Amino acid sequence: MPNRFLFVRSPDLDDRWPYVPAQVATRLSQLGELDVVNTKNQVPLSEQTELNDVNGLIYFPGGPSLTDACIAAAPNLKMVGAVADNAGFGLPIEAIFQRDIPLIDGTRGWAQSVAEIGLSLALSALRRLPWWHARMSALTPHAAWQYEADQFCDDKRFVNGTLGTKKVGIVGLGQIGRRVAEWCHCMGASVVGYDPFLPKAAAQECGATLIDLDQLIVESELLFITVPPTPSAEKIVSRERVFQLRTGALVVIVTRAHGIDMDALRKRIINNELMGALDVYDEEPVPANDPLLNRENVIHTPHIAGRTRDANIAAIDVIVDDFQRILLNEQPLARVTREMVDIRLYRKDVPEDA
Repeated sequence: MPNRFLFVRSPDLDDRWPYVPAQVATRLSQLGELDVVNTKNQVPLSEQTELNDVNGLIYFPGGPSLTDACIAAAPNLKMVGAVADNAGFGLPIEAIFQRDIPLIDGTRGWAQSVAEIGLSLALSALRRLPWWHARMSALTPHAAWQYEADQFCDDKRFVNGTLGTKKVGIVGLGQIGRRVAEWCHCMGASVVGYDPFLPKAAAQECGATLIDLDQLIVESELLFITVPPTPSAEKIVSRERVFQLRTGALVVIVTRAHGIDMDALRKRIINNELMGALDVYDEEPVPANDPLLNRENVIHTPHIAGRTRDANIAAIDVIVDDFQRILLNEQPLARVTREMVDIRLYRKDVPEDA
């Protein structure tokens, strides 16, 4: 008999994740029979449909709830997919682990889009691209074509020019940070990183050298914050470390602002000691009176880094590619483990040898 898959969603998914429904339908239909549960009814899934012969399901919250009883009612369930931030948010994680059912998380499908925004923010800040765009839109051609010098047009108060000549520090070398590291390395930058959960060999593969965090802070001309909001990463770039950053350094923040003391960063940016390139903030939406707004030494985007068509599609491809591996008795690549959940939600300490 063909494998039976279930796509559990809600009616507003087309608005929230506009490219996901079609991609799920296309990809899962290639692996077997597909049924869709699309309702606002939050009664447990097992009370809304038969689960006995379901082999795999992809779950998006907002409609039926997925509970321990649902997992128990699906004796033939071999795989579960979701976009749950590597933590199993909204899922009966313990019931899934107890059955040893692979939980495949598509969150890493956002990584390319988020990393590209991070790199784009850095390049735009180095060359002040938003500033030049605004000048050309607002001023006469003669006024817009005024440079500081005949052969220099950047802001010498802050790190500027080409990325390839810079010392780049990256805090957090996960799916996003490793991409940023690899691209900066390929462009000629010297890349150092801090990630206490990453083996040195993995860092070397993306062109980064793992060093002590305090050393990284002091040496970096560009600092990328690419850590997820884990307990061990909260304000890991502390107030003291923010004030150790060299004057004129550029701080790029994607994923979450959780990893840096934003009050200290604001103070140094307002004093024109640092430049900021930000997609995420400690308060969102950013209040209209936030002093980070409307400054020449800050460029921003409104938490859009992962919100692309390609990220929608890639999140599903990550899940379905692993479903296919499971059916072929191969090891999935994006399976959530107990250790991952522990690091993401509970662990406050980092390894002693970090």
